[in-house]
Amino acid sequence: MGRRIENLGDYNKVRIDLQAANGSINTLYSNIGKIAVAKAAPRLLLIGGAITMGLFYAGKKAVTSLKKRKQLLEAEPQSKIEFEQALSSDIEESLEEVPENGEVN
Repeated sequence: MGRRIENLGDYNKVRIDLQAANGSINTLYSNIGKIAVAKAAPRLLLIGGAITMGLFYAGKKAVTSLKKRKQLLEAEPQSKIEFEQALSSDIEESLEEVPENGEVN
C-alpha cells in the first residue's frame, strides 16, 4: 500500500460510465462499441473510398487496354499486307539500282 496509483482518471471514467449504464457491463461495452464505431467510421469510409477509386481507375485502364489490344489484333492482317507491300516495293527499288553485272560500288 506504500505505492500510490498515479492514473486514476481512466478508472474513475469507467466507474462513472458503469454507473450510468445501471451497472450492466454488457450495456457499457455496447456503448463503448458504438462510440468507437462512430469515431472510426469517417476514417474507414475515407480509406474505403480511396481503395474503391483506385480499383475503379485500375479497372478502367484494364478495359481501355483490352479494347486497344482488340483493335490492334483486328487491324493486324491489314497491317501485314501493308508491310509486305512496302517491303516488296523497297526490294524492287533496290534491285533496280543494282547494275547488270552485279558489281556493287
